[in-house]
Amino acid sequence: MNMANYIDVLGLGSVTVDFVGTIDKWPAEGGKQPLESFSIHDGGLVGTALVAVSRLGGRAAFAGKLGNSDMAKRAISAFKKDEVDTSLVSATLDAEPVVAFVFTNSLTGHRNIFWTRQGVQYPMPSELPDTHWYEKTRVLLIDYECGLAGIAAAKIAGKHKIPVVSDIEGKTQHTADAMAVSTHLVVSEDFAQTYTAKANINDMLQTLRTFDDQTVIITRGVDGCAGIGPEGHFTLPAYKVNAIDTNGCGDTFHGAFALAIARKMKIIEAAKFASAAAALCATKIGGRDGIPNAKQLETFMKNNQLK
Repeated sequence: MNMANYIDVLGLGSVTVDFVGTIDKWPAEGGKQPLESFSIHDGGLVGTALVAVSRLGGRAAFAGKLGNSDMAKRAISAFKKDEVDTSLVSATLDAEPVVAFVFTNSLTGHRNIFWTRQGVQYPMPSELPDTHWYEKTRVLLIDYECGLAGIAAAKIAGKHKIPVVSDIEGKTQHTADAMAVSTHLVVSEDFAQTYTAKANINDMLQTLRTFDDQTVIITRGVDGCAGIGPEGHFTLPAYKVNAIDTNGCGDTFHGAFALAIARKMKIIEAAKFASAAAALCATKIGGRDGIPNAKQLETFMKNNQLK
């Protein structure tokens, strides 16, 4: 993709290299456990979301800082393989992707993740190779990892009436500010419950919502998702699949949802679109291997309609 063209979704946030192992049980602390399988995958909150955008037929671009290490080169190579534009990446000495160790239970599909931010850097909007990125961008996607850089970009997007989709997974000193500059906030139920201290899903939605026109969606795994937006409250069940690995499902949801917003879908239809993509992501090991292409998703949704 050439930067002279429009961008459906521009992402600013984390990209990772994941070392993934599968186990059939979790060992006791201090114990040893053989892996059933081992593989290296590419991931990250925004990184995986952008790959989802591209595979689903959208134009995706990544704004970040990466250096010349083997890990950084791998992250760039993976983006190019999936046709994610990297012309907004600043070549910065010693800048690294996040490195994560992911252990997935082969019996349940659930996973534990250990990661490091060592060497990770995020660019402020003024540091991007093209400071007029907003003239070509339909939707901005940020995650909580990029902190002030994401908030600054979101404020610029807001001035130009560009929707901002945020992926918030943890509470930091910048979390509230990131939520406040987001037109579309998508979070997990675990985060929503912890952050709001509420037990009822509708109470969580109301507490997370910063302003009346904001859309808030809470993803609930096998229980689907719930949301509130200009069209009111809604709940959706989950698509049924044989889940092998849930790593990357939330990121895929964010990417597909952001693309749907770029295509001006209604919120509920956008949530269905994103839910289906996330469900298919869970059918393969690794955060990106299960992400469908546009035809696969279309076929799946035709054969598995949600009421």
